[in-house]
Amino acid sequence: MGRLKRVAIVTGASRGLGRIIAGVLASQGVDLVIGSRHAAALGTAAAELTSAGSTVAQVAGDVTEDAVRRRLIAAAHNLGGLDIVVNNASALGPIRPLMEFDVSRFKTIFEVNAAAPLALMQLAAPLLTERRGLIVNITSDAAAGAYPGWGPYGSTKAALELLSRTFGAEPAGQRVSTVIVDPGDMRTGMHQDAFPGEDISDRPLPEVTAPFWNWLFAQQPGDVHGQRFSAQAKDARWLQPA
Repeated sequence: MGRLKRVAIVTGASRGLGRIIAGVLASQGVDLVIGSRHAAALGTAAAELTSAGSTVAQVAGDVTEDAVRRRLIAAAHNLGGLDIVVNNASALGPIRPLMEFDVSRFKTIFEVNAAAPLALMQLAAPLLTERRGLIVNITSDAAAGAYPGWGPYGSTKAALELLSRTFGAEPAGQRVSTVIVDPGDMRTGMHQDAFPGEDISDRPLPEVTAPFWNWLFAQQPGDVHGQRFSAQAKDARWLQPA
């Protein structure tokens, strides 16, 4: 028998970085479950990915909701299994000094950027274990740098990084590989929200990360387990200190 066709879940896949990641996976012949809160854009993305030859299942909804996460897993199961989960969906929150931050809003940012990815990892682990699969958690340089105004967002990404490393050190993480990826500054809608009214055309489009994704998804998951990557590093020097 030939190798089973790979199946991937990508959250936040209707546009921006998630759409690029899904496109790279489709180019490698991977079937897809794509999720997003933006149903219309998700449908457009699904049509484009299907035309590339992949079977694509759409799950519209907020990934912080348990029912939505379970629909993502069920869709993967219906496609035959699960090899890759990309926790890409993120919430930026307001960019302002910590002294001006409405702490009541922190819960929402944390739920999207850290709690929801962990919950999806828990649900996905049994299917991923069957195929020695891969979890990709999207982080940011704000997780390690004290950038004024970015504290709440950066702290949630720092939490996601620690959750990723801890998962890799626990029993489930010995059967499922986990990596952390910093995609770098890009010209996306979320980044524009951080600088309302400003020209961000000097940032590269998310397509700049495609060479990295092509490389990552061609690796054996066990060979990259526990590593942290910078998707825009020069000369393919993607591996970063964990």
